[in-house]
Amino acid sequence: MDQCTLYEQILGLSAPWFVSDVELDKSQSEVVVQVNIDKGTALVCPRCGRACPGYDSRERRWRHLDTCQFRTQVVAQVPRVQCPEHGCLTVSVPWAEQNSRYTLLFEAFVISWLRAASISAVSKQLRLSWTAIDNIMERAVRRGLANAPDRDTTRLAVDETAFRKGHDYVTIVSNAQGQVLAVEDGRSSDSLGRFYDSLEKPRKQSIISISMDMSPAYQKATFAHIDKAHRKIAFDHLYVDLLLRKPPKLSVV
Repeated sequence: MDQCTLYEQILGLSAPWFVSDVELDKSQSEVVVQVNIDKGTALVCPRCGRACPGYDSRERRWRHLDTCQFRTQVVAQVPRVQCPEHGCLTVSVPWAEQNSRYTLLFEAFVISWLRAASISAVSKQLRLSWTAIDNIMERAVRRGLANAPDRDTTRLAVDETAFRKGHDYVTIVSNAQGQVLAVEDGRSSDSLGRFYDSLEKPRKQSIISISMDMSPAYQKATFAHIDKAHRKIAFDHLYVDLLLRKPPKLSVV
């Protein structure tokens, strides 16, 4: 088996995609896998699947699993199509998600590391930024939700957490069964609003309760997206208790 065929099997490639070359750059400690697409391949819009004429192509690079001790990059001239409905878009590739700089196999490897080590440890070991890890986790959650059966959204819980103290906050939405439904960047009203926007109208109408802290941002998003929100918001009892225990402010006459 030659090296091109080997990497085609590793990447799970089939026609019209193929590996045309594999280069080793010892000075950069890097292996470059060049992937091409057969000429004359019928191209489709990545959003609607409609057959579209080609527009041009752009070089893109994705980090892949290391080859022995060498960092490995997949490089391809990826076609763009001109869709009459969605405009000029880059076609999908089978080894990575749209807008990702990492192959699916590399992202799965990162997730396996995160199950056994802290984000800080994974960042140092794999030479990844915190933002890159955050994006990989978000895509993993989306893939998991897309492949999972419909999950209960009648009783929701909204919380925030930080990857580092005081930095990189995310909003986490889960259901009464403890299943994570969404992980959104930030802790603003827009963060929670993006989750509500992802729900179809019948799901929004079926919501019975939304447990949260007393965050004005989360309240704002809920009132903006959920009918009769004042009857459905349930504040965490811990925050209510802390508020009641605060001594009253004395006014000076």
